[in-house]
Amino acid sequence: SIERSDFATIGTWRDDIKINQDLWKAMVADKGMDYVVDNITSRCPTQCMKVESDTSLTIDNKNCVKCMHCLNVTSPLTHKYITKDMPTEAILATGDDKGVTICMGGKRTLKIGDLFGTVVVPFMKLETPEDYEAIEELAGEVIDFFAENALEHERTGEMIERIGIVNFMEGIGLEVNPNMVDSPRYMSYVRMDKWDEEAVKWFENKAEANA
Repeated sequence: SIERSDFATIGTWRDDIKINQDLWKAMVADKGMDYVVDNITSRCPTQCMKVESDTSLTIDNKNCVKCMHCLNVTSPLTHKYITKDMPTEAILATGDDKGVTICMGGKRTLKIGDLFGTVVVPFMKLETPEDYEAIEELAGEVIDFFAENALEHERTGEMIERIGIVNFMEGIGLEVNPNMVDSPRYMSYVRMDKWDEEAVKWFENKAEANA
């Protein structure tokens, strides 16, 4: 969906991965440390997993990018290590605070080549009817903006490339997030116009979101 979809909703979570240490240790004892390192921990894209000396697992959840590799590898093995006195739960499982990440602008080759979708909403809850209404309203804003601003034969990603992500975000009524970095800057000269005002606005928005 990130590589193809104009408007992709990807399931995610924002709290910690749940670890059943008893099942994890049973898997390590059965499969061996080489298997665990070669197939699970070493393939973590941010190297945020660590097997301790007692074979328990720790995860640096702040650096987890939710790639799901560790969950996908361990999930099919769970049934082998559950005993009758154990609750039925996975070796590793997603957190409880679930929602979606919204990416826009993914596409295959047409005018300017392949594009990955850009994250425009890092996290949105989808639990209540109001949550679903909010995402439908956002989709409507995107369609209306696209109808008014896109060129002929242009996809959403190409329009964003042409007008800029800031103009697109403002056009659909979303706040620009300073974490939305597309690529490192190419030069050391950076304009600092209104930096202090934007920094204050960012911290106010962050405090409001955490309240």
